[in-house]
Amino acid sequence: MKTNEDIYKELRKKLTDEEVVEGYLFNAILPEEEQKKAEEEFRKLRLEQLKNRTPEQILKGQLMQMQVQVKYYLNGNKLYDERFSFANQLRRYIKISTRSNKVIAENLSIHPTKLSRVLNNKENPNAELMHRLEKHSGDMIPAHYWWQLYAKELEHKIKNDLEGKISAADTVKQPLSV
Repeated sequence: MKTNEDIYKELRKKLTDEEVVEGYLFNAILPEEEQKKAEEEFRKLRLEQLKNRTPEQILKGQLMQMQVQVKYYLNGNKLYDERFSFANQLRRYIKISTRSNKVIAENLSIHPTKLSRVLNNKENPNAELMHRLEKHSGDMIPAHYWWQLYAKELEHKIKNDLEGKISAADTVKQPLSV
């Protein structure tokens, strides 16, 4: 591992001392006692900042957390996870918003019964609802994230619905023989 001195020597070959000072930050090597004291001060400042957050800052932080977790799930996990079903993530979004289902339905200009049916997997969400959710979230949760959550769930259902597959196969007449 390179020390600060090694890094400085490499930079010094290309830059002046003034350019190094202006453009680079070197970690200070502190004695253990001072390091612990610095960490404790940082922890106190951070806790103080967390205590003094406004409701808007809290909401934005929770939406960012949801956004990152959904993005990570969609990009990294090939397996379906029920916690990330469309309905579960919509429930989570509603909880983060601290609004009732009825108010959310009004905000999205849909009937409360339709929202309830989507939340209870009795009705499938459509692209229009996903665009409305994107707008409602202040563009924090993009419509295509909502769509990908639903698509992953639907793919899982199709792959694992053996009864549906057999039932559908029984209704097919003269299938292609290849």
